[in-house]
Amino acid sequence: MDTVKLDIRDRIAVITINRPEKRNALSLEVREDLYQRLKEVDSREDIRAAIITGAGEAFVAGADIASMKDYTVEDALEASRNGSRIFSFIENMKIPVIAAINGWALGGGCELALACDIRICSDDARFGQTEVKIGIIPGYGANIRLPRLIGAGKAKELIYTGRIIDAAEAERIGLVNSVVSKEDLMDEAIKLAGRISKGPASINLAKQAINKAFDLEMNDALEFSSKLYGDVYNTRDSREGINAFLEKRKPEFTGK
Repeated sequence: MDTVKLDIRDRIAVITINRPEKRNALSLEVREDLYQRLKEVDSREDIRAAIITGAGEAFVAGADIASMKDYTVEDALEASRNGSRIFSFIENMKIPVIAAINGWALGGGCELALACDIRICSDDARFGQTEVKIGIIPGYGANIRLPRLIGAGKAKELIYTGRIIDAAEAERIGLVNSVVSKEDLMDEAIKLAGRISKGPASINLAKQAINKAFDLEMNDALEFSSKLYGDVYNTRDSREGINAFLEKRKPEFTGK
């Protein structure tokens, strides 16, 4: 799995798309290697947060367009289902996932970032759902995730025109959480992931509550959230947090 590297640092998984000579384009091999790394991370109890980034000058500059040249309808359907399955896996992982976006995040690369919980980018990052420029539409979930994140009107504009936006505009419209210098990107991502990784088990339940709410009517979403709120009290961390507060000391969370 040389196209995707995995580095574990003190309860944090750093997953790096490693195909810099192709700007980390999402070939079938890259997608499958990424999926294997993600499953490994999700299966480990010692990992509490993850970061996805790209090697070289790009996060992910898009799909591997050369491989799409002779697609049949069936090939395109299978590729879309494959990419959507992997990106949905990211969205539904137990732990929070941070996208550390360096450079280009176009097409499938932007869709990869959208599947993550939090997005931090370098000040030279560029974003776009550029599929329209080659006569197609986003295939890995941007048609659904982008409107939810930035609103339908702005999402339609970006998808219909294929316009590439800079980091400042991405932050202004809510596509990314924050913009930092290229030199500070990974340090800031690690710092945020470290803060999350030292938090309580309730963070994972909060992720479930937020994600599930999109698929439910308000009353059902509130009931699901209430159930998870109850489940929190089965965790050791909830007892530790409450006791630490009452005892006026810093809690020592274990993620359990």
